[in-house]
Amino acid sequence: MSDGSDGAGGVGNSGGNSAGAASSASDALGAAADALGGAVDTAVDALGAAISNALGTATDALGLDNALDGLANALGIDARDLQGIVGAAVVGMLTGGLPGAVMGVVNGLVGGSVTEAARGAIADNLPAGMQPLANLALDQFAGRIPGASVSVQDALAGLASGALTNGRAPDIGDIGAIARSLTDVQSAARGVFDGVTSGNFSTAADAASTLDRALGGQLAQARDIAGGIADTLSSGRTAYANGGHGDFGNAVEQLAVDVTRLVASRR
Repeated sequence: MSDGSDGAGGVGNSGGNSAGAASSASDALGAAADALGGAVDTAVDALGAAISNALGTATDALGLDNALDGLANALGIDARDLQGIVGAAVVGMLTGGLPGAVMGVVNGLVGGSVTEAARGAIADNLPAGMQPLANLALDQFAGRIPGASVSVQDALAGLASGALTNGRAPDIGDIGAIARSLTDVQSAARGVFDGVTSGNFSTAADAASTLDRALGGQLAQARDIAGGIADTLSSGRTAYANGGHGDFGNAVEQLAVDVTRLVASRR
């Protein structure tokens, strides 16, 4: 997830994937909730399996891409509309309701953030000869997470469009809170990956493998934290951040709270 020329706080008039996905339906989550039928159910099952396999292995994203294509065909939409952060929310909604939508958004935002943080750390800390393989590992990691490959600007534009809030543009304060939390996630992640990439590696493969494990570990922590916050949507509890997870985990928790509040505002 590139931070774009406007930084984490910029929404702008983006023409990126997230904004495109938003324009295809005034209420993307509502459309996902209304999607019924055997073809959609089968596509969702295939997508869930593809996501599980992609996150659990070091393979490329071909299986996930094919599953997204299948889901898009079942829904009767362009597959490109599932590639952005709104698409990640739609995928989450289909597989886990509103809590799933929150998880989809948070996973996409965090996945993109840690990818960019790691890319900057690679450029600053790894020997030049080790950087291409390490960057390839980053590309594969981002490709396995719906929504992780879009820019921060496009992601915020998609959220601001109203596609997750019954077609109504959300309060600018809600979008601003997400932007601030996302900046904190990026900053904390950069600290983590500066440490990871400052080690002594014998080969480029060793560096890439270490980086891949660190990426997976950060995402796993983020998923655990965000899952607890997202569950408040189904239990009727108010989402708030407890802290105690370390710098990165605390930033992710606050991001999850902000995204949960945004999605909850659709009610």
